[in-house]
Amino acid sequence: MKLDTEYALSVRNLSYKYMKNQPEVLRNISVNFPLHKITAIVGPNGSGKTTLMKHFNGLFLAQNGEIFVNGQVLIKKTRKTIQKQIGLVFQNPDEQIFYPKVYDDVSFGPRNMNLSKAEIHERVVQAGKSAQISHLMDRITFNLSFGEKKKVAFAGILAMRPDILVLDEPTIGIDPWSKDHFITLIRSFSPEKTVIVITHDFEIMKFVDYIILMKEGEVKGKYTDFNSFFQEEFTS
Repeated sequence: MKLDTEYALSVRNLSYKYMKNQPEVLRNISVNFPLHKITAIVGPNGSGKTTLMKHFNGLFLAQNGEIFVNGQVLIKKTRKTIQKQIGLVFQNPDEQIFYPKVYDDVSFGPRNMNLSKAEIHERVVQAGKSAQISHLMDRITFNLSFGEKKKVAFAGILAMRPDILVLDEPTIGIDPWSKDHFITLIRSFSPEKTVIVITHDFEIMKFVDYIILMKEGEVKGKYTDFNSFFQEEFTS
């Protein structure tokens, strides 16, 4: 079964619980993420944002409901194919940095894509420039600051050149100069890529195309601009 490819990613009636005897952490989520647009998922801590994110590339498979990526239903059989199309950057970079040397970590994804050595190197160099870590390529990842590790994790995903980028709190733990660069970089991806950002950062919310508000495991609001979101949530 396929869905119309007007949307890069669609969630249909998704519910999820971690254990059978526990309450649902996601309840009947239905939301679309338009192709080549930037969408922010916002809401208080514990509202289910990260759990939802982990469904996008099959880290969690739907217990109830369906997820479609570029028109293809996400199930166990299609997970490997779909994972090549989506790049997830976690809030904590230690969850996705595995190699002791920065260059090796950034090149890990491309090395598993059957690319030539020249193509792998070109991707690593370009990703390093985009994430502003060219000067860190020979460094040991263990010795990096939290903000530097976030940039390395981001570069590793960029090197794979996915169609869809999913970023969990990308500006937390980085300095103001790097934050400004990250925001500029994220904005530059559209209209070439679809970007989904989980964030509490108002500076990010101000430039996205859509805002999805989550509370207590449910979608509570959908907005097309920051002003309407802010007025309803903070001034009403």
